[in-house]
Amino acid sequence: MKRNVFRAIVSSAAVVALIGFPAASPSFAESNEVRFSQQFGLLYLPLHVVVGEKLVQKHAKKAGLGEIKVSMVALSGGAASNQALLSGNVEFAAAGIGPLLTIWDRTKGSADVKAAVDIAKMPLKLITNDANVKTVEDYLKVSDHKIATPSISSIQAVTLRMELVKKWGDASAKKLDPLLVNMKHPDAVAAILTGGQTVKSHFATLPFSYQLLKSGKTSVVLNSFSVLGGQHSTVALYGTTKWKNENPKLYKAVVDAYAEAMQYINADLARAAKYFVTFTKSKLKLEDVKGMISSKDEIEYSLDPKRTMEYARFMHKIGAIKNLPASWKDYYHDNNHALGGS
Repeated sequence: MKRNVFRAIVSSAAVVALIGFPAASPSFAESNEVRFSQQFGLLYLPLHVVVGEKLVQKHAKKAGLGEIKVSMVALSGGAASNQALLSGNVEFAAAGIGPLLTIWDRTKGSADVKAAVDIAKMPLKLITNDANVKTVEDYLKVSDHKIATPSISSIQAVTLRMELVKKWGDASAKKLDPLLVNMKHPDAVAAILTGGQTVKSHFATLPFSYQLLKSGKTSVVLNSFSVLGGQHSTVALYGTTKWKNENPKLYKAVVDAYAEAMQYINADLARAAKYFVTFTKSKLKLEDVKGMISSKDEIEYSLDPKRTMEYARFMHKIGAIKNLPASWKDYYHDNNHALGGS
């Protein structure tokens, strides 16, 4: 009898405790660190502004987050950037649309990598110092001639394959692949300007294409804007859906930081040019850099994706990706979906 009374008292006390002191809901802290991969050239100016001006920290503070550590690691090529992202060495990779589509396709249904923001539009220029090469067809006749690209899976390599298919049909997509070599942009510029080396062509971005053409030793073989039929997105910043969902406030801070960086650049091109020169320790003249970023025929920093589906459809067609996206919204996170993308 006493035992039953004791049990009743304990049970009643437990109920009172539950009523009087409700269980606290679980709280999940967001990350306190963001790491970006970057590559070489003016395509990555928004990253320099974001890191240099501490824009992620600024927007994280507005969101009520604590101290955020932001860093950037320099890599060469989309393959290296993708590897860094999948291995957890960076939270966001900045690379070409080709590598973005490759990793989206590879992680679909698992990590679900998608673009957070579009970074820049820029024509990729295939440039050579070989006087015997005037057109893409001339590469079929060369010997001891290599074409430098950041990686075999780079947007440059994809663009070259698109041009070959346009000229000679689907079976020719990889016809010039034996000529492609992986090389950092600065190293490729040095090889071509020095001369006497196997690397005689370079699929370049700014400011490297500018340096090559200004030398008077080279000529343009192919321009990607011509291949795509107009201006197209070249580089995007992308990360996993998992990280986005686990860090909603910090993810938004990153997106807002890049939107502000675009405004920073476009509001004062002279200031932006100076930022690039000082941040990268470039030996280029300030007025030359300003001239490059002042022309939208050469580069535009904006958030709306352009002609990315041209790359997606082509890569699916040649088997470079297994999944054909229904639209660009499949591989861009939902914060982009209100934009007029393509």
